[in-house]
This record gives sequence, C-alpha cells and structure tokens, in this order.
Amino acid sequence: MSCTENESGPFVVFFLPAVVGCLTILLARRWANSQVCNTSSTAVSRRRKIIKDPLVKRPLPPIACKMVPPGTKKASGVKKGAFPVPEEEMNGGTKRVRSTRLPSATGGLEGTLAPKHIPFPYIPQDGELLFEAMTFVFTLVASGLQFLNLYRTVWWLPHSHTNQAMNFYLMEPHLVAFIVALLSRRCAAAAARAALRALLPPAARPHAHAAAGMFILGVVLGAMAWCAYFIYLKYPPVKIFYLLYPAIIYFMLFGFQASPFLELHNGDPPLHCCSHDPCQIRTEVEALRLDFNMRVKKILFNSVAGAYYSSFVPLCFAQSYLYYDVYSASQQVAFVWGGLFGRYCSQLLSAAYCDISHRASKHLENNRPDAILTNGNSGWTEWRVWTRGSILGPDEAQFGRFYAVFANPSMLLCMLLCLQLSLIALQLCLLFSSIPWHNFLSIVILIFINYYTLFKMVRDYLVAWKVYKAENMIQEKNYGLNYPQN
Repeated sequence: MSCTENESGPFVVFFLPAVVGCLTILLARRWANSQVCNTSSTAVSRRRKIIKDPLVKRPLPPIACKMVPPGTKKASGVKKGAFPVPEEEMNGGTKRVRSTRLPSATGGLEGTLAPKHIPFPYIPQDGELLFEAMTFVFTLVASGLQFLNLYRTVWWLPHSHTNQAMNFYLMEPHLVAFIVALLSRRCAAAAARAALRALLPPAARPHAHAAAGMFILGVVLGAMAWCAYFIYLKYPPVKIFYLLYPAIIYFMLFGFQASPFLELHNGDPPLHCCSHDPCQIRTEVEALRLDFNMRVKKILFNSVAGAYYSSFVPLCFAQSYLYYDVYSASQQVAFVWGGLFGRYCSQLLSAAYCDISHRASKHLENNRPDAILTNGNSGWTEWRVWTRGSILGPDEAQFGRFYAVFANPSMLLCMLLCLQLSLIALQLCLLFSSIPWHNFLSIVILIFINYYTLFKMVRDYLVAWKVYKAENMIQEKNYGLNYPQN
C-alpha cells in the first residue's frame, strides 16, 4: 500500500515537529541538570563523596590547626580546641553528626562552635547633610514657636493695636542671632564637607576638611562672642551664665576637642572582624564599647543642648513684666528635647550599627549549651578559650553589660521605639484637649518630625527582630546537631 501526498501531510505537519520538540526539551533538561550538579558541588559535598567511597573503610581523621597571631601568613588557622570537627560515619546506611571535643589551653575538654552571623539587610539612612539640615530646621522652628508662646498678640480682635502675630520689638535681636549661629554650626560644617567632597580629589580632602572646620569654628565662635558682648551690655551678668552654662558640660564630656562641636559623629563606622583569639575579641569589644559610650554621650548632650538653646534660653531672657503660661512653655521644652533625643538615637544607634556590636558580642561566649557563667576572676587566663556563657576578660562587669545590651539589639531598638511612641501618644492626647491656639500650632508642627523618626525606628526594629529571630533558630539548631544530650 502506497501513501499518497495527502495521506502523509498531517503526519509531517503535526506529529513529526511535536516528537522532535519533545526530544529536544528532554535532552536540554538533562544537560542543564548535569551542569548544575557539576558546578554546585561544595567542599562538604566533595568530602561526603570521599567518605562514602567503598574503598575507604573509616572516616577522615579530625584536623586541628594551631592559631597564630593575626597578620601572619597562617592567620587563617584555628587554635586547638576552638572548633568542633564534624565527622560523618556510615552505621548501617545512616549518617551521624558527631562533634569532637579537643583539649583546651588549660587542659580541660571544651567544645566550641563558631557563631553564625546572618548578613544584615541594607537599610538606607539619612546622609550627614540631610540629617543636619532637618535637625537645624527642627530646632529653628522650635525656637520660633517658643518666641510665639512668649510674645504672641491678639491681632484678630477688632480693636487690636497691632496687625502682627508677635510683638517683635520685645525680642532681643542679638539673642536671636546667638541662637541661630549656635544651632547652625553642624549644618554649615556638613554643607562645607559635602561641597569639598564634590569639588576636590580624595587626596586633598582631609586637609581641606580640617581647614574648613577651623574656618567655620572661628566664624561661629566670633559671631557668638559678638552677640554675647551686646547682651552683656543690656542684661545683668547672670544672663551670660545662662548662655555659657552648656559649655562647661561640653568641656567635662569631650575636653578641648572641636570635632564633637562641629560633627555629630566623625570617623568611619566601626567594623567587625571575626576572630577566635580571646585577646583580639576583647580588644574589639572594648573599642566598640567605648564607641557606644561616646555615641550615648553625644545623644544626651546634643539633645539637651538643642532643647536648652532653642526653648529654654528664650524663657531666661523674657522681660519681668511679661506674662506667659509657664506650663505651656515648659511643655515646649520637654517636647523639643524628646524629639531631638529620638532623632539622634535613630541616627547614631541604627539597626546596622547595633548589628556590628551584636556580632562582636557573640564572640564573647563560646557555644556549648551546658556551660555556666564564671565567677569573678577565678581561674581566668588570657589565652583560654572559654565555654558558652563565660565572659572573655577579667573585667566581667563591663563585658557583661555589653553582652546584655547587644546579645539581642532588637530589645534596645524596641525600648527606643516605645519611648518615641509614648512621646507621640502624649502629643496626640494634648491635641484633642482644649488648649490655646499657639500651643496647638506648636504640637502640630513638632509632631511631623516625630512621625518621621517613628517610621525609621519601626523599620529598624522590624528588620532587626526578624533577623535575630532567624539567627537564634540557626544557633539552636547547630547546638542540637553538634551537642546531643546524653
């Protein structure tokens, strides 16, 4: 029987291309799977292939490497007793993960496990210029609102003798200039540094930044001295003490350093170096502890100084015959301080910064679940690798406080978030109460910047909470696999 052209047409047109396409897809999938298997093999999978080889009758022996001081060619080694060596043995076709406890430097058997750090996601932060500009506008507006509370008028009345909202003739112009010069110092310095970074090459920036800082410092101090001189001619000497009182606290906290006066935080952010040398761990933790203490001092001083000059100093220079609501004025000072405190905390104690200290705190303890806390300096030695829960250092109180704060930084972020929420809740409660129009206007304007700070704190807390929750789950899983309970 012969096939005509009409009979072979449907087979050629429909069935033959379908069969060829199916075969092509199957071959492509098989080739892709083979490529993935060949390129995704890791050191662990290769070790498993070697161990499962029937020609090998026993598992590979544990390898212990001595740790050498950092900076040498063998710095990547591990000190004896610093890591458990996982082994995989074949017992009836099943695998068993076993940790080998190696003798420590003191002769005891102590198994340790390196902490597992989860990569922290990138959280965008305000740049230096944007943050300083927003802070300057916030304090400047707060100062204007406090002057409004003091020198407001009733211009809307039909028989009022003024058509302005404030009695500007009662305000001291030199005092206003003094406050503006002081509050604008960091914003001017940040703008100068941003302009120099855009115009100069990297090699010439350090000297240019230093020269610009000295110039701005001279201009600001000169303007403040000029204004203080005219204030001294009009007011009693005790008023000058009100202007210079925060300077005494500044010298007590920072000494004769100009950088804290012009910069909120100078220098590069700290970095974490994973190390298993106890001395290096203690050195890094001590540096991070000092940096954290310095940041806390800057937060407290700058928030108090900003509220002092923007809201409290105008009250000190108010005329004796001027009547104003003391409760409303004090409330303004407290709200400005709370807003500045939240802003500085969200900038200096961000989630990314806390994660660096958290990683260092994880190295303060080794990872045995059955370890107990050491008591004082008993049996302490500089080169010992301590068990989990043991503080690496003779000064147990300092390292203990550092570990308590940064073992789970989400608790610190949660506390700051609760303080910010309390501030906003109090402001909202006052908005719904019957208050004068000028107080209502002050709260409405100040609450906007607090909402922005609240957004940053909520974002940092949620990200940190999820990251550290996953990290704790991984650590618990590692402890359970490597240290089975007997």
